[in-house]
Amino acid sequence: MEQQPPSTKPSYGKSTEELIEKLRRSLQRDGDFPASARVVNELKSLTSQSKTTANQITEVILREPSLGTRVLHLVNSSFYRRAKPIMTVSQAVVQIGMRPLAELCAGLVLLQKFVPAARRGGPFATCLKQSIITALLTSQISAEVAAADGDAHTATKDEQGYLVGSFSEIGALLLAYYFPKIYESAAKRSEAKNVPLDQSIKELTGLTPLQLSVEVLEALNMPAYYQAVLDHTDSFQTTGQMPAPTAAALSAGSVPVEKIARHVTAAQKISRVIVNSTNKSELDRALSELEASVAIDHTILAKTVGSLPTLFKDHCAAIDLNLPALPEFVSNYDPTEKSANSETAKPSVEEQFGQFVEEIRQTVENREPTATVITSVMETFAWSLAFDRVILLLVDPTRKKLLGRMGLGNLGDIDPKTIERHLGSAAPRYAPDATAFAEARPIFNGD
Repeated sequence: MEQQPPSTKPSYGKSTEELIEKLRRSLQRDGDFPASARVVNELKSLTSQSKTTANQITEVILREPSLGTRVLHLVNSSFYRRAKPIMTVSQAVVQIGMRPLAELCAGLVLLQKFVPAARRGGPFATCLKQSIITALLTSQISAEVAAADGDAHTATKDEQGYLVGSFSEIGALLLAYYFPKIYESAAKRSEAKNVPLDQSIKELTGLTPLQLSVEVLEALNMPAYYQAVLDHTDSFQTTGQMPAPTAAALSAGSVPVEKIARHVTAAQKISRVIVNSTNKSELDRALSELEASVAIDHTILAKTVGSLPTLFKDHCAAIDLNLPALPEFVSNYDPTEKSANSETAKPSVEEQFGQFVEEIRQTVENREPTATVITSVMETFAWSLAFDRVILLLVDPTRKKLLGRMGLGNLGDIDPKTIERHLGSAAPRYAPDATAFAEARPIFNGD
């Protein structure tokens, strides 16, 4: 794919230079990002000085409201796999290291900016979810590869992998945050043309999401290592070749640039399948293709996906963010299970339901009464898919509750008409019906 020159006019009507300039101005105005966040700048300054003590780093972290709590929550999560809990911030500084912890704080400060917007749902929440999944996957792949190579310092690898994964998605995330109309246009274009969202973003802005991320990192004055990794990742994904890294980039990171660019590529592809697909067979196919293209053992990739549900849940809790749960085929993923491409593999619920979608669609296109369409869907679940029970809930006039109307299957002593389920902020965190209503899409798992 040939890179579009910055001076050209992409489809959305502004030049790429105009977009980058507006993005830079937005970042400069916004005090919550790493370039201007007081605590992050102070931590960066301290970690660059050889005489800095652990106590100085601890004091800075504890001065920032809630940051210390979030740090402790995250370092004690399954993300770090600690044998013993870390009880204090000073202990975290000693065990994890001053520089890695400072960079972790930068990531937390950055994510906190997006939490209020993500709570409103919609395309931005989906984009943030993809960003977090990519970061966690990059971290785990880096750690697993290091362990397979006999590297004893896997902690450094997964921390740096997490940051690289986060930064790889920051371009698309900020596009969705500051320019929602452009991002939503790209999403609609992607769906209409049946092409990847990354391609649609390139067609509309003149830059790939990774190139946008590089521009953001430059504006935020982040280390050259991260920019070099993203440059390599973008080149590898578009041409299949890696450029020669600069000396500065080579000396800045603990993982070789080319190696971690492959990890990011794998993480991005897996995260896009998880966010956009509906069945396990697509994930199995993606893992098989990645084994050949990025030269990472299939066992490592499968093990990484298997660990994701716990990591994702813990991480969302650490940043106090309620995102839609991972799809069922990921939540129940067994890394030792035979590939879904096998003839003996049992199809998932989503795949089985897909077999009946055409029949339901035909009912709609024939302008059958709404009651007939609803009955067809309920019967598909109750009889064809052998669900224990299927209950129809309708939105009340206030649009704040779902009220039970009727049911099929083994209802036992359940009276559908007595059921009330809250929507919006009053709904439980992982309520699948509230999520389905808010996002207007099928949800296959939840409390």
